[in-house]
Formats: sequence, structure tokens, C-alpha cells
Amino acid sequence: MNFAIVINTYIRTNDNKRDFFDHPTPLNDFENKNTLHKTIDSINKLNVGKNDNISVYIFAVAAHEDVSKDGIIIEKIEKIMEGFKYNFYIYTNTDIQCCKEKYNSLFFSSKGYPEIRNQGFIFPIMNGEDVIIQIDDDELLRENYILKTKELLEKNPDKYVFTAPYEKNGTIRITGEDKLKTWKKTTSMDIDIVRFMKSPKPQESIFGFGGNMIIRKEFAEKMYYPLDVPRGEDFSLLLASRLIYENGNEYAEIKEKNPIFKSYFIYDKDITIIHEPPYEANDDFLFYVEKNLKRFILEWLMIKGQSNFKFNDLKKYSYYLYEMIGYDDYISKIYEILEELKEFYPKESIENLKKELISFYNKNYSENRFEKFKKLQKEYISLINRIKV
Repeated sequence: MNFAIVINTYIRTNDNKRDFFDHPTPLNDFENKNTLHKTIDSINKLNVGKNDNISVYIFAVAAHEDVSKDGIIIEKIEKIMEGFKYNFYIYTNTDIQCCKEKYNSLFFSSKGYPEIRNQGFIFPIMNGEDVIIQIDDDELLRENYILKTKELLEKNPDKYVFTAPYEKNGTIRITGEDKLKTWKKTTSMDIDIVRFMKSPKPQESIFGFGGNMIIRKEFAEKMYYPLDVPRGEDFSLLLASRLIYENGNEYAEIKEKNPIFKSYFIYDKDITIIHEPPYEANDDFLFYVEKNLKRFILEWLMIKGQSNFKFNDLKKYSYYLYEMIGYDDYISKIYEILEELKEFYPKESIENLKKELISFYNKNYSENRFEKFKKLQKEYISLINRIKV
């Protein structure tokens, strides 16, 4: 079995620009600040079956699609990879833009999280990989990760997408308190984790972390991360996939209830990622709220754009998503959150955020996001058929 381990590492090349990545590594202090070297060390220690192969795909992406430092970035990554015992590839913005020109496809893009995740589908498919494992550069794999993943896949030939936990500070629980009473993002996510911990069997869900996804090529050849999502691209992928399962896609000739599009959460210690982020993504809480509410607007619009999956159905597959977007009137929910934020931030800041969110909502509400997704899915499948081995 051919395993592709895809690692995304985000790099800041311009200190004067605000990054949209959660914790990019500064290029001017890469040797001291990068976490990638620990991830690579953990992969070097993996136990692998004698008939299995590992290739590592590193997407070393400079923020703002900057290509001016790509040569330096490659040099720094290659230094980390010295002594690595498996096959590896390094891709930068330059490589992605070259493919965009060659294939004339919008799917070759590195402007944001989902676009970069899609590269982690496309490039391994080009090379004929069987299984794609997507992680990030601040995560460690346990020694038996590949062995247990292969066992999981062989025991479940009818399942195509698995997500698994993060372990941080010795626990997979989502610890901490919600900063807002109107936005229970932390506790609702933990409710899901507690539920998943009750069984070691794969559990159908719309819950997963982009830094720990196990994906068969059959899924990656037909499904892509929804574009333009500012963060939370992992949940956006799983939600969109569920909606395709429930509705099918007439443009791409996909029938309803195709099992390829169902996803599962697996609670297994060997497949649990050890997560060691350099700092928390919500240090700038107001910016964190803005990115998340924009993301949830887009996910809410996906559900509004179809008829076979209801907001209440979210409860069964992710209480977290139900808590975040399970409202018939999402604008009212946004207003409620913003009103509480006024207790902690200047009124002017919240009014500016309100204008930004309403503008974003109106802009995206003007088109059916799910219909647009389906049409692009046809384009994506067409691209894959052109490039795959």
C-alpha cells in the first residue's frame, strides 16, 4: 500500500503584512522557530509494513502567495530533510502556480487553507498514491500510526474517510472555557469528543481535524475542500461531503447515498496525533471570531442551498457544528454574539466587525453556494481525470 503523508507548513516572508494563517513560521528565524523538524523526526521512527511505501509531501507555502523567497524556503526545508529515510517532495507557491498555468485550473492555488489542502489531494494523485494522510507541521505521529491505519483500512473496505483525535497536553479533550456565553465553541466541541471516546469503532460523523485525516484515493479523486473558507476547512470538507452524500450531484453524475462521501471518526491511541502548536490560534480573539464567523456563514449557506439535509440533522453527526450553525436565522445569531463582544471590546471595533460580517454575508448570500460547489466539483473531477496516473 502506498501512503502519502502530506504536511503543510506555512511561512511568513513579510513581517509588514497580516497573515491569515494561525501560526506561520517566520522565514527570517526559520531555524529557531520551525516545528517541522520534530514532525519529520516522528515520521522517521514509524513502523512500516514490508510491503508498504511512504512518501512525504511537504507544501512549504509562503503567505500571500509570495514566490520571491521560494528558493530560500526549499534550501531550509532540504536541510531539515537531511538523513530522512523515505521518499519526499517539496512544493512551494512556484510549483503550484506553474501547475495552474499548465492545466489552466483554479484548483491550483495556495491563497488559503482549503486551497492548500486541495494540493494535498492533487499532487499525491498525480503520483499514484493509494492513501493520503493529511497532517500539519506542528504534529507528531506515534510509531504504529501507519500499521494501525493500514489495519483500519483493511477492516473497513467500505469506508473512505477517517478522522482521528489530536492529543494536546496529555489529553484529547477540548479543554478550556468558552470566552462567550453566546458562542460555546470549546464546550460543544468537547461534547463531541466525549461521545466519540465511548467506542473504539468507526463512528459516522461530520467532525474532524485537517491535521489528522486518513483518505483513500477514491475520495480524493471526487471530493475537494470548499474554496475561500478562511479557516475550519476540515469541517467544511466533511460537511460538503455529507451534503453530496445526501443530495448527489447531477452535474458530476454522482447519485445520492454514494458511500464514498460518508466520513468516520476513529478513537484509537495509535492513530491519535500529538499536537504541539507554537502558540494558540485565538491569541487575537477578535480576529479569530471574525474568521470563524465568516467560515460558519459559508457552511450555513451550504446547508441552506440544498433540501435533503436539515440543520437539526447536524446533532447526529456533530453537536459542535449544530451549536455553531444550527439556526434558521444565522444573522440573528451573529448579532447576539456581537452584542456580548461589546462587553470586552470598544463599541467602534464591534460596529466595524458587524459591517464586515454583514457585507460578507450579503455578498455570499446572493448565490447558491451548494449549487456552485457542485458545478466546481464537476470541474475538479475533470481535472483529476486529466492528471491521475
